[in-house]
Amino acid sequence: MRRTPQEIVELVVFGLIALLLGTGVLWLLGAVFGLVGAVLGWLAALLWGIVSFLVPVALVAGAVVLIVRVVQGKSLPGVSVRSDAPTVDAAPAPAAEAASDTALDRDRAAEATDEGMPPAPPGTPPVAPEAPTDGTDPAPDVGPTESEEKRRDEG
Repeated sequence: MRRTPQEIVELVVFGLIALLLGTGVLWLLGAVFGLVGAVLGWLAALLWGIVSFLVPVALVAGAVVLIVRVVQGKSLPGVSVRSDAPTVDAAPAPAAEAASDTALDRDRAAEATDEGMPPAPPGTPPVAPEAPTDGTDPAPDVGPTESEEKRRDEG
């Protein structure tokens, strides 16, 4: 197919326009990516400045805390000061559990360690009366016993 000179000129002009538009789009994308790169570079410099300031501050603060604990005589968590003691906090010895006076004290110690709380001191009275675990109602209060009446009369 034969093209006329006008069609050839139109094709060349349209090709040059497309080339100019493509170059403009690439230039615009380069400018946008350059701005994004500048923002990310600024952000990286900001983070580097913060980290380069905070790391020495954290090291100095840690050293101060360590010195204060040593001066006060407090041991570090998980580390024992005595040479004959283990260096890691150990679980309570079974002998300490056997030293409880009553079954209530043993139950409290077991409950306290399950909940992550320290056990109540031995001999501490219960907070609330124990309810039966078989689903029945607790026994109703009948009144004072004879020994309680004698104590009241004597006192």
